[in-house]
Formats: sequence, C-alpha cells, structure tokens
Amino acid sequence: MSYKNKNLEELKKKIDNVESRSLDSKLPKKEGGAGFGFKISTEIIAALIVGVGIGLIVDNYFNTKPIGLIIFFIFGALAGFLNVYRVMRRIEKQR
Repeated sequence: MSYKNKNLEELKKKIDNVESRSLDSKLPKKEGGAGFGFKISTEIIAALIVGVGIGLIVDNYFNTKPIGLIIFFIFGALAGFLNVYRVMRRIEKQR
C-alpha cells in the first residue's frame, strides 16, 4: 500500500511541475525597446502609405492633382496616430 501511495505522490509532483512550466510559457513576454519602436513606426508608416496611395488614386480618378493627396495624407497621419494610441492603451492595460 505504501509503495502505491509513494508512486502516486511522485506522479502528482511531476504533474504539478509540468503544469507550472506550461503556465509560465503562456504568460505574455514584455517587449524590448527596439521591438516596441519597430511596432510603433510600422503603424505610422503603414497608415501613411495607405493614405498616400488612396490620395493618388483619387487624384487620378477625379483629375484633382494635389488636393486628394494632401487630404488623404492627413487622414493617413491621423489614422497612424490613432493606431499608436490604441497600441499604447493596450500595452498599459497589460501592465
């Protein structure tokens, strides 16, 4: 009887060790400064590229050369900063 109890206790310890390791690996890791900077710059640049692209398409379609580019560049910049703001809020909630 004691041999079975001893084996059960050892098995429980092994299971607890495996569970604690799997929980540790699921926790989110904090980003480094370079990764965070890359994420933020990517958000802004992507929004600007999309805004400029839409502005160029609008200008070619309606034949209004600088107006569409200027307007959608501004919209792209605003969208980029809004995305950065959302990322910052999400990171603050995680901490």
